[in-house]
Amino acid sequence: DKFRNRIMIPIQDVRNRVIAFGGRVLDDSKPKYINSPENIVYSKGRNLFGLNVAKRNVTGTLKRILIVEGYMDAISLYQRGITNVVASLGTALTDNQGRLLRRNAEQVILGYDADGAGQTAIVRGMGILQSMGVDIRVLQISGAKDPDEFVVKYGADRFRKCMDDAISVVEYKVKNLKQSLNIDNVNDRIKFLNEIAKTLADIDN
Repeated sequence: DKFRNRIMIPIQDVRNRVIAFGGRVLDDSKPKYINSPENIVYSKGRNLFGLNVAKRNVTGTLKRILIVEGYMDAISLYQRGITNVVASLGTALTDNQGRLLRRNAEQVILGYDADGAGQTAIVRGMGILQSMGVDIRVLQISGAKDPDEFVVKYGADRFRKCMDDAISVVEYKVKNLKQSLNIDNVNDRIKFLNEIAKTLADIDN
């Protein structure tokens, strides 16, 4: 009964086995999403929605995967031809999910939402993937709150351009620092330079 008036999404593991279901309401009722409970077969922290399909579309010289927050984002992008996309089943990337990404791609683009939770998820994802030696990029979109809204408004070609232009970890940290500090202020400028020095010091290559 709790799945009434919801669209049902099968959640498959990397071997194409259905391990759970996700439900999204078709009206304004709450909660908006409801998923199968975790059990011995299904653990959201050990799986990535759509990886079973995306791994077949990670081709070419640059093997990259885009990771987004929700399965509706991934489905919307896939319908419009962005086929190398997966979704974390929850906003926080786990070590197990990071290892799945590392095994299937050389470059991972973090495409989380622009809200506070999404930005927190980006920082966490960076920490996990950097320790695994993954080339991390951060998707930059404007005029939309998330990848789903962007690709519906502006189309797949413009979205692919955003993927190509996704920024590095250093660029992302510099951008965020600039937004949080007043560079015209001497004290803020010193803080900015100190923080950037720390960021650069963490780079091995």
